Amino acid sequence: CMCAAAGGMLRALEATPTPKPASAVPQAEPAPPSQPGDATLARAAKRMEFVDEWLPRFFRVLDETVSESTRRTLMEANGKVCYAAYAGPPRTTPQPDELERFRAWIAGPGAKRGYSLRGEAILFEYTGSAETGQAAPERICLCPVAEGQKPGTLSPTFCHCSVGYVREMHERRLGRKLKVELLETVLAGDARCRFKITVA
Repeated sequence: CMCAAAGGMLRALEATPTPKPASAVPQAEPAPPSQPGDATLARAAKRMEFVDEWLPRFFRVLDETVSESTRRTLMEANGKVCYAAYAGPPRTTPQPDELERFRAWIAGPGAKRGYSLRGEAILFEYTGSAETGQAAPERICLCPVAEGQKPGTLSPTFCHCSVGYVREMHERRLGRKLKVELLETVLAGDARCRFKITVA
C-alpha cells in the first residue's frame, strides 16, 4: 500500500529537486532468466513482473466476489497497518490545539508540501516519496506494488488502501478521528493522488 508517508516526504521536500516528467521515466526491461528461490536482483525483478500481472487480476476477482463496503473496509484497514509498519509506534502525543497549529502550518510552509485548506477541510496530495526521499514525478503511483500499473488497469478498490494510510497518518498527527475522502488518483489517470480530510 501507499508507502509515501508525510514523515519521510516532509524531510525529503526540505530540498525539493525538480521532478522528472512522466515521459522521462525509463520503461522497465524484461527481467533476465532466473530460478525460483534465487536471492538475486534478477529474481526480484521476475517476481515484480509477476505481481504486475497478478495485481489487476486479483482485484478483478475481489470486485466480483466481495461487497463494496467490505472491500473498502479491508483496504482501508490494510492502509492503516501499512502506515504503522512504515512509521512505527506513535512517538508523541498530540497537543489539544494540534489541529489549529497544523492549519496554521498549512497556510505557510505546508502549502509547498502538498497541503491546502478549503474551508474547514484539509486537502492533501502526495508530491514526494518517503521510500526515495525525493520529490516524485506526476502520474506514477507511489505504492511500490502498483507503480508499474497504467491508468485504468487496476481497480479503484486498490486506492482505498491510501485512504486508510492517509487517515492513520493524520489521526496520529492531530489526535482526532478523521474522515478521508479520495478525490483524485494516479491510477484513474490524474496527475496526483489527492485527499480531502475533515474532522469526523
